[in-house]
Amino acid sequence: MSIKTHWQFLSLLNIGLAIIFLGGCAAPALKPGKVAGETWDQFEAELESLRQLMKIPGMSAAVVQDGQLVWARGFGFANIENGVPAAPETPYHLASVTKTFAAVIVMQLVQEGKLSLDDPVSRYGVNLPEGDKVLVRHLMSHTSEGTPGERYQYNGARYGQLSQVVHAATGRSLQELVYERILQPLGMENTAPSPPAACAGLTLAPTCERVYAALTHLYLLDADFNPAPGLNQDYFNAGAGLMSTVVDLAKFDAALDADTLVTKATKELMWTPTVSNSSERLPYGLGWFTQDYRGTRLIWHTGFSPPSTSALFLKLPEKCLTFIVLANIDMLSRHFQAGHGDAADALSSLVALAFYKHFIVGPAYGKPLPVIDWSADRSVVIKAINQVKDESVRDLLSKEFAARGALAGSLADLKAINQRLASMRLTVEKVASSLNPQVLDLYTGAYEFPEAGGVTVAVTRTGNKLYASQSGSTPQELLPLSMEEFFVSVGYDIYQLTFMPDETGSKTYKLVLTMYGMSFTGRKK
Repeated sequence: MSIKTHWQFLSLLNIGLAIIFLGGCAAPALKPGKVAGETWDQFEAELESLRQLMKIPGMSAAVVQDGQLVWARGFGFANIENGVPAAPETPYHLASVTKTFAAVIVMQLVQEGKLSLDDPVSRYGVNLPEGDKVLVRHLMSHTSEGTPGERYQYNGARYGQLSQVVHAATGRSLQELVYERILQPLGMENTAPSPPAACAGLTLAPTCERVYAALTHLYLLDADFNPAPGLNQDYFNAGAGLMSTVVDLAKFDAALDADTLVTKATKELMWTPTVSNSSERLPYGLGWFTQDYRGTRLIWHTGFSPPSTSALFLKLPEKCLTFIVLANIDMLSRHFQAGHGDAADALSSLVALAFYKHFIVGPAYGKPLPVIDWSADRSVVIKAINQVKDESVRDLLSKEFAARGALAGSLADLKAINQRLASMRLTVEKVASSLNPQVLDLYTGAYEFPEAGGVTVAVTRTGNKLYASQSGSTPQELLPLSMEEFFVSVGYDIYQLTFMPDETGSKTYKLVLTMYGMSFTGRKK
């Protein structure tokens, strides 16, 4: 039995709740001959080529058609060191795809009258600078900052505050409700919050521990683009933290299409673009990105947690098609920044383009799609694209050209970052032995950063080394570049810390923290 036939057979057995003819999805979206034939072979070959191009160690993908899991496959390795291949059953972190589950829970509570989208979040103990003006719908649509409702600004941390809203409205934790209302009824046995500590004392604790133990290994890229051990950023809230497999997500997808989790009207509300106070159509609904491309509606979400997690959940409701991809490095989403920009576009993703090209544009084109030599000079590629007469094909190829360019740019940026880190570490080796312990003692203490929401960073000394921690987190060693300048690297991110004399006292120091091009000043409490 081939892997395609195997997974089609398993889908019929394991997705019992996924009714073959779902509301609005009665007509087959793909011709049966195409499902089992040449289209799959071409699609699989392109995904494998893209995996290698994006330097992804391992990824798993699935396609859902008319509520049925019709195809699922792993590419590369879930564990390079032990030669464990990625598989459809491999669990990955979902990062922000978690938001879609949280949105379902919130909307269920809205349907039940336990909260309203127009409730101020302050009613539920969420205190933000904008005060009572921030409504539940603002958190769900990423429109809470500045003047609430005025503009779209993706903010995962604020979306995560919906956990508090859910808890205050029900007296139950979000992870409990996700398990009881989604995971357990749908038979999603390989999906759970991360880490296991998030499930402590709950009935789902054994599931959390089992899924976490089976989690794919995580990776990042070194200066030579080889995979190196990555970072497991463990936390759970409405914004991120679920672990799952593409097979389990297919069950979630089928239930959405069958309107078994929320009503059809509620689902459409989630998938309707938010309109700003000034009547501008925004790229996000309630827990989902939503866009229209050449008459086809795209409902989607990405996961992007640098450096070791990325995901894509792409739905074409009117075509009754869904494409799901999970990876054990951030490269699946890095080249299009996971939709965080104002012009969020699912078809800036190379894997989304591959799916759309093979199963939407290809069948409509009626003949083999043009083959472009992407390695050719820029002018040659542009000429080849411009010679394509069909506008829809030409536009999609132009998008792919832009996406490939963005990927090349992101790889170049990573190489530069790794080279910078290597140079900084050489400096650390030269400086570390010359540090003055008496001066280091002057740096110790708790620094409060009012501009960063009152965050406090504690600086301590052990021997000739300084360490920094925030709110009880594991202390991170501050690597010295000079007597005054230090840094911490987390994956590809570099946080610079500079100790400077405070104007308030000759032996008092302030701490300037620089990250992502922004600087914040903290003073001792």
